[in-house]
Amino acid sequence: MEQQTIIMGQVTYELSRVFQGTRSISELMAERLAQNIPISVPVDGGDGHGV
Repeated sequence: MEQQTIIMGQVTYELSRVFQGTRSISELMAERLAQNIPISVPVDGGDGHGV
């Protein structure tokens, strides 16, 4: 179980997360970060239309 306290101004958030299984928190976090990586978009828009 992982516990974390976040204070923003006058508000305090207390978070608790429970992980099940044999994988470590580091492995789970790495997998989660990899899933949230946006697909690269070409700088020029990439529509395939020339100028």
